[in-house]
Amino acid sequence: MSDTMNTLLNPDFTYHYDKISCMKGAYFAHVVFCYLVMLTGAGAFVSRIVPSFKWTHVWFGRGYIISMLWATATSLVIHNSGLPPATLISFVWVMGGLTIGWIIIKFHEARMQRLALAAVARSLGDAPAGPITSGGISSKQPLDLAARIDEEKGRIAGSKTFVQRFFSLKALHGMIMFTSWINIVGRIFASNQSGDFTCHTYPVYKPLDTPDIPDSASLDVASLTLLPTHDPNYARLPWAKLGTAGWGAALSLGPLAGAALVGAVVSYLAARKVRSAGRTTPEALEAGSGK
Repeated sequence: MSDTMNTLLNPDFTYHYDKISCMKGAYFAHVVFCYLVMLTGAGAFVSRIVPSFKWTHVWFGRGYIISMLWATATSLVIHNSGLPPATLISFVWVMGGLTIGWIIIKFHEARMQRLALAAVARSLGDAPAGPITSGGISSKQPLDLAARIDEEKGRIAGSKTFVQRFFSLKALHGMIMFTSWINIVGRIFASNQSGDFTCHTYPVYKPLDTPDIPDSASLDVASLTLLPTHDPNYARLPWAKLGTAGWGAALSLGPLAGAALVGAVVSYLAARKVRSAGRTTPEALEAGSGK
């Protein structure tokens, strides 16, 4: 490789051993995708509150996952001095919450599909013989089965009690996804967004006698300018007072508790509306029972 690839004095690029560890442009792409994670996550929560926008929830969720993938990909080439353990713990909540939350909602969707199909099948079985239509035998419009199933899902979901709403896979999905989202949002505003990001470190061989280190490598520590083991300004970091374990607990239990509180309020208001209308159904009871 020519000397033009020597990036020791290049603040925008770090290239070594025919590998890339840092690209200045990738940092700003990373910030953009992190903002998209924040915005799509916020959109997913808002879409559950505003009834007319509920159909956008799944698209915001997909956008959240895609943005997270690209935020992760761009982070691979913005390496300078690594990540603090406290930040890595928060990323466990981000990625772990995303993974578990997605699996949970898929179980919920499968259960709702099963209940809705069973309810539609019963209604069709009870109907008099004749052509299956959306308006009965006399109607000329054929039955839209997909719309009928979606309607049944809405009826089941809308008739649940408070307990069925709060202690449900859907509520658990929301709480875990909120924990995932809040951890990446906090990281965004704690990151350098001034525009002066640079690739300011360069790898060196450790002064060790191992087969991976060539004989020509300098083992004289005094000739190297090494990053310090500890951050000299550690006290300025938000997790300095709580410690790594305390910070990790705060960023998991705190969001979960907050999401549970909001979920309880929303579940109570929705259930009170159901009680006043008297819309509880057998399917809703089964959906809330965990069967």
